[in-house]
Parts: sequence; C-alpha cells; structure tokens
Amino acid sequence: MKNFDPQYNAIPKTEIHIHLEGSIRTGTILEVAKEYNLQLPAYEVSELEGHVKIYDQMRDLHAVLEAFAIFQNSITSPKVVERIAWELFEDAAKQNIKLFEVRFSPDWAFHGHDLDWDECLEGLIRARSRAEAEFDMAIGYIAITSRSMGPASCIKTVDWAIRHKEHILGIDLADSERDFPLREFVPSVMKAKEAGLKVTIHTGEDTPASFVKEVIEMTSPDRIGHGIHAIEDMQVVELLKERGITLEVNPWSNYLTNSVRTIEEHPLKRLFDLGVKVTINSDDPEVLETNLNNEYRIAHEVLGMSMDEIAVCNRYAYEASFIPDAEKKRVWEKYFR
Repeated sequence: MKNFDPQYNAIPKTEIHIHLEGSIRTGTILEVAKEYNLQLPAYEVSELEGHVKIYDQMRDLHAVLEAFAIFQNSITSPKVVERIAWELFEDAAKQNIKLFEVRFSPDWAFHGHDLDWDECLEGLIRARSRAEAEFDMAIGYIAITSRSMGPASCIKTVDWAIRHKEHILGIDLADSERDFPLREFVPSVMKAKEAGLKVTIHTGEDTPASFVKEVIEMTSPDRIGHGIHAIEDMQVVELLKERGITLEVNPWSNYLTNSVRTIEEHPLKRLFDLGVKVTINSDDPEVLETNLNNEYRIAHEVLGMSMDEIAVCNRYAYEASFIPDAEKKRVWEKYFR
C-alpha cells in the first residue's frame, strides 16, 4: 500500500519511529542471499514478498516471525548494514522526508552473523553522512534494546550506546511488555538517561493504558513508541500532557498487528484533539508494505485529520526529535517554515 500521491509526496515530512531491520527491500534480500549463499523460501521478488510482507491484519504471530527471521538473516556484514541504511535513506528522500530518526537493535540485528557492532556503526555513519549531503536531510540513530534478549543484553546495548553517544542519540526499549517486565530494565534505562542519552520506550501498542502509566512513572521517557491505548484512561492522557511526552504513532502498523480492530477506529485524531503530542510514522515499512505517504493518507482520508493538523504533528516531531538542535533547526527552517 505504498503511496506516492503528489498530494502527500510533496509535503516535507518528519519521521521519528522507523526500524532499520523492517526496512530492507525485497530485492536486496535476494541479492544478499545470492552473494552470501543464504537459504530463502523463494528466489523471485514476487514470490518472496509473500514470505516477507504482511498485507492483511495479522493472521497469526508465525507469519510475522517468519518475515523478521528472513530480514534478520539478511544482515550479513557491515557492508550490507551500510547498504540497507543507504537504501532506506533513498526511499525516505523520495517521500520528501527531511528530518529522520532511524532505530535498530544491535544485539538482535547483528548477532545472527556475529557482526562487530562498531564496524556496523561505521557503515551506518557513512550512509548517514552521504544521505545528509546528497538529500539535504537531518538524520539520527537510536539504539534499541530488545526485552526478549534479556537484561544482560540491555546492559550491553546501553553501555555501547553511551560509548558512542556522539552518533547514538538515544535508546529505545522494545519487545513484548507482557512477557518481559519493565522493572528488569529500569536500571539500564536510567543509566542511559544519566549519561545524557534520550529515551523512548515501546508501550501501549497492544497493552492497556496501565502499561503506559507504569512506563511514565518508572522511567519518565522523553517519548513513547505507539502509546495508543492511553486513550482508554483519561488520567493517563492527562499524565502524557502534563509531562509533555510525545507519542510516536504508526497507524497502519497498529491495524496490521491487531492493536486496533479496524483502521477507522485508530485513536490518532482523538489523541490529537485531546491535546496529546502525536506524530505520524511508518514503523516497519517494508514488512508492512507501507510508507510515510500512506500513513499521511490514512490520517487525512480515513481518520479525518486536516492537512494543517498533520503539519502540527510534524512540528511535534521536530520539537521532540533527538537530533541536535542546530542540525534539526537547519532543515526545519529551510523546508517547514
């Protein structure tokens, strides 16, 4: 459902919630598989897409796990990491995205082929520098710590991010909230904050508002990934507003993962109308066969947000962006004023 309608494509955009690992082109997966002798369930783009893309509301978890397993296995070298990032920046530039934050989970993404994290980061830095120069974008990286990999992985990821905080702007705690309690990861999150890193946490995607409240009270994050079920409790909505916490909202992803029953029921506009700072993002665009233009289309044509309201969401993203002020201000004043 990728969209290149000029009505949306021409708008300068911000995106602050997108996963590198969910943004690998199908053609790239095929080329990497041939180069590194990887096994795939199909060797034509049209056939492979049936295995790596989610087109309908989630049928079962296995379909998603299969897709991400193939994506993970494609991350075979620092050179490939650099290529994946560069191609993501190309795709973003085609949609007129000018302020762009990309997150990745080094332990999850790089452990399958036992890659050196520092060498992969060097590739990411090269891709970022080239894209900023060629496409006139401001780009930042966020390191994810995946709950399912355990507290020790979180400690390792946070310590690595702190060592490289010139290039890693913040950390994100992602993965199943129900299976991996927040309390086990709080010490590492607080260590990141104390070191000057920004913090965003996945919560309230498929969990109730009580989980969002717990995250706010225990970690006081700068932003929240998803957070849409905060709408179920006005006290949590007020807490978000009081703390000035921005939500990174991903409408089509929330529908496909069955976090909302229908796309028409998505609470993006209701949260906006209540005064919550919401932003519009694509999450895993290749896995979910979406892009930011499509998310704008949904916000406008399905959920009833005006283009002026969408512009306010861009401003919220700019204000909450972890990218250093001078860098983000330059693109904001050039493209969004």
